[in-house]
Amino acid sequence: MSMVTYLGLNFTVTLNEYYTEGDVEIGYVFSNEENRTAVQQKHFTTPYIYELFEKGHPIWEMNAYQKRHSPHHYDKSKKTFLHLCHLLKDLLPHGDFCEVYICWLGEEDDHHGDESTIYLHDLQIETLEIFEKCFIRIEN
Repeated sequence: MSMVTYLGLNFTVTLNEYYTEGDVEIGYVFSNEENRTAVQQKHFTTPYIYELFEKGHPIWEMNAYQKRHSPHHYDKSKKTFLHLCHLLKDLLPHGDFCEVYICWLGEEDDHHGDESTIYLHDLQIETLEIFEKCFIRIEN
């Protein structure tokens, strides 16, 4: 099984248009249309669903447990998340938002646990806890 990080947007993007040498890329990696439809119906309000390909360290390890027991992994996840925020700052129009949901492939219909909202103009990620089945709204 694979962990999938879904990204919901209010507009379409051309796949590979946002390819970078950095830690995050928008595209499709593991999911199929059925998986993405399930996420959209269960968790998202945005009409366009993509996946985030985390080439760095997965953002779902950016939490207090990892910070305490594996600070090296926490720091790498934090770096990936900051790269994602930088990408979204350039991608999202001012006043728009996106949604992120993380789960195991095949568990898209499960109820999500924690919900968070962060603002790209005032990143307060030290208090952010990202685990599996976590829903994050990111506003620009």
